[in-house]
Amino acid sequence: MADIENSIEFSKKTQELIKKKLNDSLFNHSNWGDEDLSSVRKEIRDYYKKIQRGYCSYCKQNVSLISTLNAHIEHIVPKSLHMEYIFTPKNLCVICADCNQIKRDQETFSSIPNPLKANSSKSKRKFYPRSSSAFKVVHPHFDNYDDHILIIKGCYVDKTIKGHFTIGACRLNRKLHVFGREEDTFNDDQLSELMSDYLDETDIFLQKEKLLKLRKKMDEKYK
Repeated sequence: MADIENSIEFSKKTQELIKKKLNDSLFNHSNWGDEDLSSVRKEIRDYYKKIQRGYCSYCKQNVSLISTLNAHIEHIVPKSLHMEYIFTPKNLCVICADCNQIKRDQETFSSIPNPLKANSSKSKRKFYPRSSSAFKVVHPHFDNYDDHILIIKGCYVDKTIKGHFTIGACRLNRKLHVFGREEDTFNDDQLSELMSDYLDETDIFLQKEKLLKLRKKMDEKYK
């Protein structure tokens, strides 16, 4: 079951405004913050804050339920890469301020990872992809987060290739990289040792090998 089972259904007033915007040849992704779209943004933000039960789609930390400062609208497929999905309900969710800033910085420096698989993004598609297989990122409208990423005391560990992409694209282990991991992250000595070996390894091939051992141990412990 996907994290978001029901995407937003826009009010009639919002649908009319969206149609007007999309028919404007001068409208592009940089106009997302325009004042006349404030009601649209509020409708999207209010809906997804509630449907996501106050959690960021990427890091699963809290978003603000009242303030807009820590509840940002996310275009899962970036609007700068695919403007045609700027109002697509399944392309929208809310994320925390940190995840938003990371995505914004990537967009500013043109380094934002494209979450669409290559065969899905060679040209503009008339319709938004309809299945999980079209995306490299853990997609809240198609995927169950727990199937792809395991969070243990602030450590994000990928269980799948999608999980690995999402952790890297959103820098989910950012707190770990700044403060290090807690000494009692795991109460299993073997698991703790495997986690330490994985995090400390710099060789990409040895890292993959150690990750496989870590995943196997976690599957045994947390299934």
